[in-house]
This record gives sequence, C-alpha cells and structure tokens, in this order.
Amino acid sequence: MNYLSHLALAPNTDAARIGNLLGDFVKGTEISLRQLYPEELVDGIMLHRAIDKFTDKQPAFIASRKLLAPERRRYAGVVVDLIYDHFLSVHWDDLYDQPLDNFIEEIYTTIDEKKEWQLGTLKEAFPYMKSQNWLGCYGTLEGMNMTFRRVSSRSRFTTLIADTHLDLEKHYNEFEVHFHEIYHDLRKFVAEHSP
Repeated sequence: MNYLSHLALAPNTDAARIGNLLGDFVKGTEISLRQLYPEELVDGIMLHRAIDKFTDKQPAFIASRKLLAPERRRYAGVVVDLIYDHFLSVHWDDLYDQPLDNFIEEIYTTIDEKKEWQLGTLKEAFPYMKSQNWLGCYGTLEGMNMTFRRVSSRSRFTTLIADTHLDLEKHYNEFEVHFHEIYHDLRKFVAEHSP
C-alpha cells in the first residue's frame, strides 16, 4: 500500500494518520523511534510496517507482482503499492463516507499545521506532495502515468518504473480484483491491530 492507502487505513486521528504516512519517511527501530517521537506517531509508524508486512504475504499481492513485465518485477513492491492506490481512489466512494478530495485536503492541512510532525524526509517531500497533489493523482490513468514517471526519476536504477502504465493497462481487471481482495482483508487486519 502506498501513501493514500496508509492514510486511509489508519485510525481516525491526525497523529495516527500522519504516523502511518511517516512509515515511508523515517527509519529506525521501534525503541529508537519511541525515544525520539510522540507515542501516537510511533504507533502509526509501527502500524505502517505491520500493514506492509501483512500485504507482502498475501496471495493476491504475490499474483499482482507476477503481472508486471519481468524487467519491472524487482520494483514490484513499490509499483504494486502505487497501483493499489489507484484502485483505492477509483473505489473510494464505495469504501468511505468522506469525499476523497475532502480527505486529501484534511491531510495536507494537518501536515501544514503540524510542522513538528514533518519528520525524516517528509519535510523535504511534503512541499512537492502538496503542490503536485500526489495523493490526488492516483485516480486516473494519466495521473498514474505521471506518478510512475515521477517515481522512476528517483535514481538511475529506477528508470524502468516509468513504463509501468503498460502493465497496469494490460492487466487492469486482474489488478483490480487483487486490490479488492487485499483491501478487504487489510481493513479487518488494521481493526484488530490498531492500538
């Protein structure tokens, strides 16, 4: 699961949501993080890690990885997470009562207001996340194409990610089925494992 999924799956508090997002932006052991950051943020970071671990073991996730072209499979963890955020955006209204645009605006506002929560590399990434509306780009194929290109530009080793839109378009229905299987199970998992 990528940024949008982690934010949506988190318990409905600002600290839990931002903590769950921070899982992609901070490093360290649970002990070291608890010495540095507020407890509720660290609970979110640990939930993020639990979600990733749970997702990576699911048969549907493993099947999604195999749908990628062989040259992109080494990036499957990142790429499939992005693809699942696309389907979360597409099916948001079936899953949540709050409109997606309102949810995204709430997240950006919270991060803006809580500068002290802009930990790790989030402080550098957030201005781009907000100005380019990363959370709002997942809902269209054009937005996904831009997202794949943006992620592919991180280093010379990730350039092959740019063409992931070909995999998404070729296997769209299969990815969608996999997303629904995993997301349903993830919501139950999070409900059982949230503090």
